[in-house]
Amino acid sequence: MLARLASIAVLAGAAAATAGAVAGVGAAAASTSNPPCTPRTSEIAGHRAIAYCGPATVVIQTGGRTYRFRRGLCDLSTTMRGVEISIGTLVRGAAGNGGLPFVAIVIAHLPSSSESFEAFSGGQQLYGESVIAPTGAVYAKGSFVSVLGGSFSGSWDCHGVISRGP
Repeated sequence: MLARLASIAVLAGAAAATAGAVAGVGAAAASTSNPPCTPRTSEIAGHRAIAYCGPATVVIQTGGRTYRFRRGLCDLSTTMRGVEISIGTLVRGAAGNGGLPFVAIVIAHLPSSSESFEAFSGGQQLYGESVIAPTGAVYAKGSFVSVLGGSFSGSWDCHGVISRGP
């Protein structure tokens, strides 16, 4: 978790250099609004869990397999100048994410590094933190390949809904 917070801080710092260049990019690619739904918090096996919701999807190809993640949230962060995509249920601190699917990706405006923080499916971690290279209509949808970390590729689609975050 500290590594993730440090990564977000690095992204935020690099993105600050593009402060004026990003205005309106997210709005042009998709509508920005309030979240389409409210993520639910609960406790699973003694661990705090956050179940994300919304129309966002991510597809990941790794190790000859394809994994599809549905019903997620695209959140435009004005402090980070990027979209964080969270799909599935994050069970903090649970081995194998408590057996639940989850993926978290940040698509940052250049020159920042976009990152994929983690992906779980069927109780297995598909990969941990990794730097990715995105292509497409930042921020609405596109594809990506891993640059550092495990070998994987994939795509994301916010389906026209990007909510405004902090």
